This record gives sequence, C-alpha cells and structure tokens, in this order.
Amino acid sequence: MAAWIMRRFDSLTAGERTQLDQVLVACPDLAVAAELARDFAAITRERRGSELPTWMDRALANGPQPIQSFAAFLQNDWDAVINGLTLKWNSGAVEGQVTRIKLIKRRSYGRASFSLLRTLVLAPPP
Repeated sequence: MAAWIMRRFDSLTAGERTQLDQVLVACPDLAVAAELARDFAAITRERRGSELPTWMDRALANGPQPIQSFAAFLQNDWDAVINGLTLKWNSGAVEGQVTRIKLIKRRSYGRASFSLLRTLVLAPPP
C-alpha cells in the first residue's frame, strides 16, 4: 500500500490504481495521508522548497497524527530543510569519501598497521 501511495500515480497499473482508489475511499484518513505524502514527495523530487510552507499548514491542520509530528519535526531546522529542498548543492561527495574511509578501516581493522591504513586512505580509489 505504501509503495502505491509513494509512486507517481501515472506509473501504477490500472489494477493497482483501482485497488488503491478502493482503499482510499474506504479510509478517508488514509486518503488525506496519501495526498499529503504525494505532495511532499513531489516537493522533494522537483525541488520546490518554496511550496513547503503551504504543505506544512495543510499537514498541521488536517493531517493524521504521524504526519503532523513529521511536519512539526521539520520546523526544528527550517532553514536547512528549505535549502535542502531548493538548492542543488548537497554533501554527497563528502559522505561518499567518509563511507569509503570507513570501509577501508573496517576491512583492515585488527589486521593492519596504521601505515597500511594511511596508504589505503590516501591511495586513489580503484
């Protein structure tokens, strides 16, 4: 059910759409949650951070409790959330290097000396 809600509606098969529509008609709370989840996914996917305040108002006013909690949590670091949903910059390259170093460290932990670890870290990736 969650996968159907989070996927783009046009990517669902006719049978999946029919089943999803039946469930959403039967459970109005889930329908509201699904609409808010789809809208948030679109804001995230298409980097439309300027639309987040409107989404937040809807989520806090009409959303089910878990979505209200999520929306309230986003307010804790509002500027970072807006920038993350608007700007094209991210920390992916840095996180990739950190992951690479941790992998090297774990691979040689207990079996290698510090000089070998230093060589592996400073060596260019394969």
